[in-house]
Amino acid sequence: MNIVAFDIWGDYAYFRRGYTTTSTISYPFPSRTTITGIISAILGFPRDSYYELFQSENSKIGLKIINPIKNTRINLNYINTKLSMNLSDIEGNGKRTQVLAEFIKDPKYRIYVSLKNEEIMNKLYTLLNEHKSIYTPCLGISECIADFKIVDNKIYNVKLQNEENVNIDSIVPQNSGKIQIEKGKRYGVIKSPGFFNNDRSVSQFLEFYYESKGNPIKLESCEYYKIGKDNVIMY
Repeated sequence: MNIVAFDIWGDYAYFRRGYTTTSTISYPFPSRTTITGIISAILGFPRDSYYELFQSENSKIGLKIINPIKNTRINLNYINTKLSMNLSDIEGNGKRTQVLAEFIKDPKYRIYVSLKNEEIMNKLYTLLNEHKSIYTPCLGISECIADFKIVDNKIYNVKLQNEENVNIDSIVPQNSGKIQIEKGKRYGVIKSPGFFNNDRSVSQFLEFYYESKGNPIKLESCEYYKIGKDNVIMY
């Protein structure tokens, strides 16, 4: 399988949990659907045009946490819909309301991508290798502009491996294997959108284990890919 990897980082990230329309809590890392949005921004795909390309039969994604997850809170200016849904109906200074939101401070991740479409895969590699993007990549919202850099300036050709007592450097899908808990590590579990239908509704959620400091997670046994120095589970 051919895989390209790139690091992405910024000052802040805000991956809002979409359980409700009023949630201001952030995921600790981008969901699969957010990652496909980042990749599509680099490629220059129009909104809602790329969901088929990133279905499970056409793509594989992996993610590694590089910088420890640090949360901070920042006020966001929202429309004060308690008064009206139309700004022209609201007089004076009451058009806006501030809401405290949870952001990720100094986020940095490594994203691994494999696409069945070789032409698009090669285009992605070329853009990453030349540090170019068609649209500006962001970490969740447009205010969180991101920078990126390809890893090792190449496309990896790797095969699936299966070992026991292996350290996995990426986040771990829940059904990948049994975790061996180790002292000094901070484990978490998160459920986030995995795939979209063409109407932008979520067709499947995915659940992951992660280590918030970016340390490897040891599994009793699992299938994974050796990508450079990293052991990665693709999903």
